[in-house]
Amino acid sequence: MLSELDTRFYIAASTVDGAGDGLFAAEPLRIGDRLRVIGVLVDRDSAADRCTDFADAHKIRVGNSLLIPVGWAAKVNHHHDPNTRKVVDGDDAFLEVVRPVAKDEEIFFRYHEYATNRFSPKCG
Repeated sequence: MLSELDTRFYIAASTVDGAGDGLFAAEPLRIGDRLRVIGVLVDRDSAADRCTDFADAHKIRVGNSLLIPVGWAAKVNHHHDPNTRKVVDGDDAFLEVVRPVAKDEEIFFRYHEYATNRFSPKCG
């Protein structure tokens, strides 16, 4: 069973128009702090990848596989000036803080150019 246990975050209405919910810091975050992306790892172009096309905009590339987030990271929205970046360590992916994040500030990640082109209506 996958369970999100990180208490440093909460979900609220995004500051990005049309984005729905977003992820926010429940406490100040420092450069280098990480959010582990929990989820399901699937092979690219596999049946599992095709059957989860509803989550394509949220999948994170980890080597030759794709990670479908099911915890906090699934609520992180795109921004051209993000406050996190993707870090891959083996089969684990993290969103790592690249500048200080204030309490109640929205967490952003810069989607890969492929994702922004393919899913531009869903990207802020």
